[in-house]
Amino acid sequence: TANSTTTTTTTATADKPSTTNVVAKDSTDNSSKVKSQVNSQKTLLENIKKLAQQGKIINCDFPAKTTVIDDVAKKWGKADKSAWLAQAKGTYSTDSKHNVVFGFSKGDRIFEVRSFDSKLVQISLSMLTSAYGTPAYDVTSNGEEIIGYTAGKEFKILFVFPKRTKANNNPMLKHYSVL
Repeated sequence: TANSTTTTTTTATADKPSTTNVVAKDSTDNSSKVKSQVNSQKTLLENIKKLAQQGKIINCDFPAKTTVIDDVAKKWGKADKSAWLAQAKGTYSTDSKHNVVFGFSKGDRIFEVRSFDSKLVQISLSMLTSAYGTPAYDVTSNGEEIIGYTAGKEFKILFVFPKRTKANNNPMLKHYSVL
């Protein structure tokens, strides 16, 4: 909630009648901003979980496992870049305009949908584990910590954070995937 403060100043001199200046100042209650931000982050985490149970990520209607990459190209146009990743046994196509990466196999079926949405950097590692509980999967690789949870019977969510350090023991989310 915003608080409004009004300041009244009255001045008078021997040759001028008194004048009154009214100045209104809006001051914002910082605790309300913090509560609003926390609610926003909780809502985001709830949406991520709900959509993941359908194989989807935020801001993307193309679920993993049931969509082929051609369906994406028809709606969104050609990807910015695509690269084969041998360790994943698939091709990864990047759509920078939508902040999404799709992983798909030889049959063009999408097996992973990855979000790089700008809102994700609001979520800290501790906030994630507080909301989702103990992860089923937690590994550090290539300077990143990957935290995994199941999403329903069919899907998994992987959250990727910078590796924890002494200077930053509670890093912010870089991206997440549903597969």
